[in-house]
Order: sequence, then C-alpha cells, then structure tokens
Amino acid sequence: MKRPFGKRVSIKRFSMKRFSIKTRVTIWYVFFLVLLVSLLVASIIYTSHRLIQSDLKRDLAAVVESSLKYVSIEGGRLEVEDDMPGYRDGVYLLVYQENNFLVTGILPEDISGEIPFISQQVRKIRDNGQEFYVYDYLMDEKLFDNVWVRGITAADLAGSDPAVAFMMKLFVICLPLLILAAAIGGYTITKRLFRPVSRIIETAGKIEAGTDLSQRIGLTAEGGSKDEIYHLSATFDKMLDRLERSFESEKQFSNDASHELRTPVSVIRAQCEYALKSAETLEDAQAAMEVILDQAKKMSALINQLLTLARAEQGTMSLEFEELNISELVHMVALEQQQAASRKNIEIKQEIQADIVACVDEALFLRLWMNLISNSIQYGKEGGFVRIVLEQKGDTAIGKVIDNGIGIGQEALPKIWDRFFQENPSRSLENSAGLGLSMVKWIISALNGHIEARSTPEQGTSFTFEFPLKYHADADQTASNGEACYPPSTFI
Repeated sequence: MKRPFGKRVSIKRFSMKRFSIKTRVTIWYVFFLVLLVSLLVASIIYTSHRLIQSDLKRDLAAVVESSLKYVSIEGGRLEVEDDMPGYRDGVYLLVYQENNFLVTGILPEDISGEIPFISQQVRKIRDNGQEFYVYDYLMDEKLFDNVWVRGITAADLAGSDPAVAFMMKLFVICLPLLILAAAIGGYTITKRLFRPVSRIIETAGKIEAGTDLSQRIGLTAEGGSKDEIYHLSATFDKMLDRLERSFESEKQFSNDASHELRTPVSVIRAQCEYALKSAETLEDAQAAMEVILDQAKKMSALINQLLTLARAEQGTMSLEFEELNISELVHMVALEQQQAASRKNIEIKQEIQADIVACVDEALFLRLWMNLISNSIQYGKEGGFVRIVLEQKGDTAIGKVIDNGIGIGQEALPKIWDRFFQENPSRSLENSAGLGLSMVKWIISALNGHIEARSTPEQGTSFTFEFPLKYHADADQTASNGEACYPPSTFI
C-alpha cells in the first residue's frame, strides 16, 4: 500500500538516552552480570565437554580391548563366549567377520548405515542426526577371515553425562530469575547511591524557584564514608555559600553606593536650582558653584575608589613594583597628614626605622599609609595622638598605626573591611564613604601580607600589618638594581 504524498512516517528508534541514569546504570549492570555468568557457564560446559569427550574416547578403546578376551580363533573356528556383554559402560560391543558380517551384538537404533572399519582409531560418525564414537580392533588370523571387535558409544554431551545436562537445564531455568534479581538489586543499589543527586536537584530547584540562596544540601557522611557524591554536595554547598556572600555583598554595595551618591547629587541639584533662580549677586552664584565643585570632587573621589576596588577584585589592575626606600615614603605621608592632624590638635608620633628597602608599588604603598593615618585622625580625639611604627624583622616589614580615638565596638570590628561600612555614620566625617579600609585590606593582600585590627571603645584603635620585603626570588624576575622583585606591569 502506498502512503499518501506529503505524509511523513516517523519511526522512533530505541535509545538508552530516553531512560534515567538510574535505569541506564541498572540495565548495563544486569547486561554485564548476565554476560559474565553466561560466559562462566559456557566456559565450564566447554571445558567439561572437552574432558568428557576425551574420557569417552579413552573409555571406549579400553572397553573394546578388554572385551577381546571373550573372542578367540581356535582350530580355524571363531569362538565367542556366551557371557560376552553386548552393552557395557555405555558402549555397544559388536563382533564382525569379513565383509561386514555381524556375528554378535546389537547396533544402536539410530545407526542404519554401514560403517567402514579402521583399526585402533576412535572416530566420530553421524547417522540419523545423532553423533557416535566408533572404535574398531582387528583380530588378524592367517588361517581365518579377519575378525573385528567394534565398540560404539553416543557422542552427545547430554546423553554422555547427566550432570552436565542437569547443569544446562538448571541454567536455562535460573537465568530469568537471575535477571530479575539482578535488576531489582541493581536498581535498589543505584537508587540509593543517586539519592544525594536527587537532593542536589531538589535544592537547585528550590533556589531557582524562589531565588533563596540560603538553601543547602547538607549531606552527611553515612557510616563515616565520604565518597565522590559527598564531596560533590560539599563543593556545591561551598559554592552556594560563596554565591550567597557575593549576592549579599553586591546587594549591600548597590544600596550603599546609591546612598553615598544620592547625597552629593541632591546637593548639586539644589545648588544649581538656587544659582539659576535665587542667586542675586555674582558672589551668591560663586558660593553655589563652590559647593557644587566640592560635591563633584567628592563624587569623583568616590567613583575613583569604586573603580579601583572593582579593578582589583577583577584582577585587571596594573601594578608597578620596584625596590623603594619605604622608610622615606612613610615619613613623607606622615608629614603630609600633619596639617590635617593639627586641626584637631593631634600629635603624630613617628617610630620609623631608617632605610628599610622593600619591593612595592609606590602609589599603592602611599595610599595604604594615607588611608590608615587619615582614618586615625578622623576618628581621633581632640588633643590625642597617632603613633606610626615601621620596622624590619628579618625579611619582613612590620607596620603599625595606633591612636587613642573613639575606638570601634567588638561586634563591628570584623565588618570594618567591608565597603561602605560605618559603625556610626552620624559620628563620621562628611567626606568619609567607608571605602578606605577596604582598599587597605586589598593592598595588604596584593603585597602578600596580612593585617589585623584591635580596638577598645573610647580608648583607641591599632592596625598592625606585615608583608615580605622580597616577594619573588626567581632569577628572571629582577629589578633594575639586580635584586629580586615583582616584574613591571604586574596584574593583580
């Protein structure tokens, strides 16, 4: 029958991909188990067959030759004793004379044709669909016609050994039960093994549905076993922890940046409206422009700091490391901050070890000390002090900035490195955006060092940090004076 023109017939092909992983694993498990058992049984049967066939041939020849005692030629006459067995140990015994004349014995029912005689050689014949082994022994007598003693036995394996036949029948009967048991057991084991994967899928689904990054798999090691699935779930939980922290950080950053930028924008807008509508003299307009310029500078500084932090976190910031006398740099920053300190009658105390040379980026190193010292001045008390310490211990530089200012609460101390964090914004200065210490933390990290802060409210705060003087010691990374240092234009 012809199919109508334009009508397509779709044929669905069998594919393992249409099944779940558990089902596919179970199918392969059952397949290979059945294949293994089948090969094992086949090898046993084949080996048994070879051994049995060898035994059959040997026993056939032995039975025939042991039966020669019943046959004799005396006085030109053939004598066959009456007690000669016609069937012994599975072997049909027959005695022939010349011209294939059967003297005694009975042929098996399945043999109907004549079988040629070959002396003392076991051979296999096939007659009426059955296979037999035949062994002939020639009793040659000069005064008498040739006499043959023949033995015939079945060559069929099942007929030759009932134990092998029983094994084959048992295998055929038990094979479906084996497949069923393997399928049930394999699927149960696979389902249990993939249970953590289902939890991972469920957790991911909950996060996708409700954007709830607080969801965790929380897989525990059953029986103390930490397998690959356990490590996968633990890694997944760590990834979720990091995503949640990043999400919260970006959310907080967006809120804080919007808040910090909203104030100067509002001031600029108000001053512009005043200058356009209410300024009556040039002095009034100039005063409004000065306010606008001041707020614009504040916004520019804030944007530059944000841009620097963003480049630092993305690893695209180019740094120029070189061997520098950091003692002179710290002293220079201290002198520069002296004017700001004098407005609050704060004394800057310098305890700087002379001629300490380190491999640093000059701009970043100056900003590190400037941020720490200006922070201490901003939150210092009238008539207080800021103590600056720089010393060398072995291959490490140690720096400290200590003040006796208003201090920081213990619960807020771990948060001071966060962007835009201010413990009490009402006590902060107008130009403070809460980015200075975040920048300090990153600079110390870029120098391969670490920093810690200690503080007591109303008693003061101390920042202590250290970093290696020589970061790289590779021969191909040297400064112009031959000492090991960062290569120029390093990206952090």
